[in-house]
Amino acid sequence: MPALNRVQLIGRLGKDPEQRKTTKGAPYTIFSVAVDHRWKGKDGETRKETDWFNIEVWGKLGEICHKYLTKGRLVFGAG
Repeated sequence: MPALNRVQLIGRLGKDPEQRKTTKGAPYTIFSVAVDHRWKGKDGETRKETDWFNIEVWGKLGEICHKYLTKGRLVFGAG
């Protein structure tokens, strides 16, 4: 039986996106997104963790990300 995994992330860019090209010239853009997770511990103290996700975006959408996204900007991604 096949399985389906879907991911939605809301976070902030850790650095400006970097545009690259494959050896055949296909453009893609890479960047990292920081997603914070907050909760209260058993002692009542608020705790915070940050998870980092490395993102690759290909083709025209990658070019748009490279053009408009900057470090610290809030982004939403689904895949």
